Amino acid sequence: MKKRLIAVAALALVSGMAAAQSAVTVYGNIDLGVLTQNHAPAGGSLTSLANGGIAPSIWGFRGSEDLGNGMKTIFNLEGHFAADTGVSDPRLFRRQSNIGLSSANFGTVTLGNQYSPAILAFAATDPRGLRENFSALYSWAYNSGALTAGNNGNNDAGVFLQNAISYSNTLGPVGIAAAYSISEGNGAVYSLGATYSGPISLSAAYQSTNKPGTSDRLSTIYTVGGGYTMGAFTGKLNYLRGANKNAALVEISKVGVVGLGVDLKTAYNNTVMAAAYFGKDKDNSADKTTTLILSDEYALSKRTTLYGALTFANAKTGATLLTTVVAGGTTANTNTSLLNVGIKHSFY
Repeated sequence: MKKRLIAVAALALVSGMAAAQSAVTVYGNIDLGVLTQNHAPAGGSLTSLANGGIAPSIWGFRGSEDLGNGMKTIFNLEGHFAADTGVSDPRLFRRQSNIGLSSANFGTVTLGNQYSPAILAFAATDPRGLRENFSALYSWAYNSGALTAGNNGNNDAGVFLQNAISYSNTLGPVGIAAAYSISEGNGAVYSLGATYSGPISLSAAYQSTNKPGTSDRLSTIYTVGGGYTMGAFTGKLNYLRGANKNAALVEISKVGVVGLGVDLKTAYNNTVMAAAYFGKDKDNSADKTTTLILSDEYALSKRTTLYGALTFANAKTGATLLTTVVAGGTTANTNTSLLNVGIKHSFY
């Protein structure tokens, strides 16, 4: 009996040590709202229950194991779904499926499907912080080669990199990150990002993709931006340039997007945001879109936010997805007004 009690005590001790060294978190967002617009791309006005007003609806697992001496193993599995219908992407962990080693002193090395370091840096100075709709998230995605025939297979909308190896580190206020997607016949991807945090914030990002099976460049995109915070006020300015070639390696677009905006915290739990984006394709002078956004985000709690956004888009005669910041774009040669009101809840 005594031996049995000792064995039970030893097992409890070992289990306690394992629990202290390892941690797994289930996390995600659910974001739904009502979106109405007076001129839908398909014609007429349209009201819909829209998924992802300010954040994507996602779910995932992330975890770590403490290896001692400031070193730990990390992993992340993440997928997304349409909360309005419950339909999930057929790729279970399309957004992230990776593992890595992280050191407090030497940074983090990550292997697998992961977020592009470039877009993570870009988020720091985009006027709307790359909200899931009405932000330069779409300027980045549409100009990263995602719309080009023969697109690089390791480049998923410019946001997620497959077959990738990355390194990241934070040195005081400076963050640096780089990633390389091994071609495996899909085409290599190179991604770089750098940020500076403080009352003055800065960011620079670069990403390029190669034509599958070659070293020929298909797309190149970069951004530079800055911001300034003074009390409750934050202002941001960013410039994006994206160039794309077709399968014959002939340039088909060279888009520039200027974004500027201000945030004002009117209360500890309420932020009013105003932003403007000006998109133009140098290779197609008729492809121009100007977008103005006024929004408010009210936090009911740390994890639940109510939001509303009013957007006006002036799309010229030849306007395409390349110059828009609206998911799915707006009708060319038309002024479109959109109103999105919704709720986002995060769980973890």
